[in-house]
Amino acid sequence: MVYFLIVISLLLFTKQTGFNLSGVQYQFNQETMTMTIEKGVWDKQVDERQVTAQEALEIMMPINEANQLWKMNIYLISFFAAVFIALFFTPLRPKKYFKWYVFMYFILLAAFVIWDVTVHKELAGEIVVTLKGL
Repeated sequence: MVYFLIVISLLLFTKQTGFNLSGVQYQFNQETMTMTIEKGVWDKQVDERQVTAQEALEIMMPINEANQLWKMNIYLISFFAAVFIALFFTPLRPKKYFKWYVFMYFILLAAFVIWDVTVHKELAGEIVVTLKGL
């Protein structure tokens, strides 16, 4: 139940605010070849410019990849939260080898966080380089 509540609230937050960890969103008008780029999470800076099809693809690819990664993270964050609750706050708490379960949980959580931060950092760098190249 808690798992679904976390997933639904993160999905609703993402849908309502357009939130992603890269902080960059775009809208592309194919007829006029105009791209509107919004930078920032809370204070949005809007930049509108004419682009070629190649430039548009170069901008859209890393932003779309960051958005997909964030959508996947919503489920993984919810999964880790549900496992944490199951380990510590429910009758499902394992009685045998509890310390090993906790150890494995934190090892997997640390590996996920390190991987996720690294990938987001690379994508953010790629987005910045692409936007500066315009």
